[in-house]
Amino acid sequence: MNKLSQAFGTSFETSKAYSLVYSALDYRSLRQDLISSNLANVSTPYYRPKDVHFEDMLAERAAQIFHNKSPMEDLELTRTMPQHVSGLHPNRLTGALFFRDGHLARNDGNSVDLDVETTELGKNSMMYQALTTALKKHKGIFAYALDSGKNL
Repeated sequence: MNKLSQAFGTSFETSKAYSLVYSALDYRSLRQDLISSNLANVSTPYYRPKDVHFEDMLAERAAQIFHNKSPMEDLELTRTMPQHVSGLHPNRLTGALFFRDGHLARNDGNSVDLDVETTELGKNSMMYQALTTALKKHKGIFAYALDSGKNL
């Protein structure tokens, strides 16, 4: 169960898609925090803007929820002792935080582009609102079905 479903007490799950939607909301919230941090540090010398690979994180979560693993992900390294460090599979490293470089740094070394950050903030906010609207409508359909079943 993720943070949002714990906060709203929604443990009733009609499909696995709810877990994916709640994860998408969590990732969008994380991305919102990172973009806000980038905007807050627009004047900080040598600051590099941070972001997350949202699509990779969501694809990884979808694979966990729907059990769509590739055969390579089930391979484990043999260890002579349980205390030894386990190997890292390259597919497990996706969805990490990264520095969004590619913009020219100013004289103070800061590479935050105000236009890019505000555009990304607006896009992310719109996607978050779309997810919450879709979730509310989907739950409204179930509420309507339950209410109409009472009248029979």
